[in-house]
Amino acid sequence: MALRIAALACVVALAAAIRAEAPAEAPVSSAQSVPARPAGGWSWDELARLAGERADKAKIEFLKAAARRQKLDADLAWKDPQLRIGRTWEDSWQRSRHRFPDIRERPENGSGDTYTATLRLYISNPFVNHYVRRAGEASIQSLEARAKAEQYAIYCEVKSLCLEEERLKREHARRTEAETLWTRVRQCLDRRMKEGVVKSPLDAVKAEIARERAAARAEEAAQERRQIRREIAFLAGIPERELAIRYTPPEPPSTNVAFAAALAEVAFARRPDLVGALAELESARANVGAAKAAHVPWFDFVEGSYSRSSGRERDWGSYKYLGVEWPDRGHRRDHEDDWQIRAAITLPIFTWFGSSVKMSRLVEDAADVRVQGLRAAIRNEVECALDDFRASDLRYARISKDGIAFLKKMETRLSEFAESAAVKPDDVCRAQIELLDYRSFKDEAEFDWVERILMLETVSGGPLPYNAATSK
Repeated sequence: MALRIAALACVVALAAAIRAEAPAEAPVSSAQSVPARPAGGWSWDELARLAGERADKAKIEFLKAAARRQKLDADLAWKDPQLRIGRTWEDSWQRSRHRFPDIRERPENGSGDTYTATLRLYISNPFVNHYVRRAGEASIQSLEARAKAEQYAIYCEVKSLCLEEERLKREHARRTEAETLWTRVRQCLDRRMKEGVVKSPLDAVKAEIARERAAARAEEAAQERRQIRREIAFLAGIPERELAIRYTPPEPPSTNVAFAAALAEVAFARRPDLVGALAELESARANVGAAKAAHVPWFDFVEGSYSRSSGRERDWGSYKYLGVEWPDRGHRRDHEDDWQIRAAITLPIFTWFGSSVKMSRLVEDAADVRVQGLRAAIRNEVECALDDFRASDLRYARISKDGIAFLKKMETRLSEFAESAAVKPDDVCRAQIELLDYRSFKDEAEFDWVERILMLETVSGGPLPYNAATSK
């Protein structure tokens, strides 16, 4: 029986060795294809999501979470049972001497062997493992929260870059138009100088300086825009030559009290830093439970064994007793079966007198304080961001409402002045340049308004919740 068990163990070991030496399957390629360009170009949100999905730091954290899950499963898996097989041999030889003179000395020998098979099972502590799994799952959630935080950081960064790209795009257009207008002013002044009607020759010099300044600023804006577009294309994984950004003004959120309260709750549910802090708190609580469970004695292992002993004895030669010749008694066999069950229990004596529970509670208290502080900070960030948005929204609403009418009025008047022979062409160009500065003022108000909305998205952990419950 023992030989059969030994043979079976050898076959299992050989199969495991062959499987370990088998070539591994080829890994699946994780290369991402270039996304198809949508009609009209990519929106800010689409570019931000593409960049978030490609964030290398986030991928590293997700891989750490996967590795941690594998390690957790390995730590909580039952240890493989242990099969112990043994055999012992015995061989004895002895010579007896009797007090009867007619009995001669005769040798005796015996032999025997014992086969032993023991199966040892290692028993995991379910009380400790329950909390170990809770702590492990919480640490995995913490790593995943870090990955999502990295993704969202890239998401917010790309949206900010898109805002800056739009600002530079408009600035470049304004500077280019200003350069054209200053060129016309210089041409008008040159023509009037030839006619001898220029009040001061310094006007031409000032116009030339203004034209060069506008050209330099236009080139500077174009260079900065090219760098930002290059960065956006790299983060989103899109070839720069195929990058087309579609700007759509965001929908303004509500500014009432109900929306502020709802946005704070949304931020509590979505903010990756708070999710990570809550996961750390759960891990600390699980560690307290594991420290308490470690005070309970538990089995280290349980084993059962079976042994079979067999022996053989033989007397050699013959002897005389009272004149009679006695023959050899031959062989004698016997055997014995033995069954045993053993168990080992760990007594956590040093754990009882240790401070593991106390230290775990301190860690739990620190994690809880961090969560409460983070909640208060998030609520304050949401309230401050809403206050800033309200101020920017009032300013932008006034400028966008009055500014559009003002621009139309000024453009109409400039068109009328341009047709009048009493108005100098260079004066009309200067007025148009002043109007460009007002457009810049209006654009800055719009960009500040958009930036405040992006800040609301940042503090709330995602796109703003536009629904009936939080509408104006």
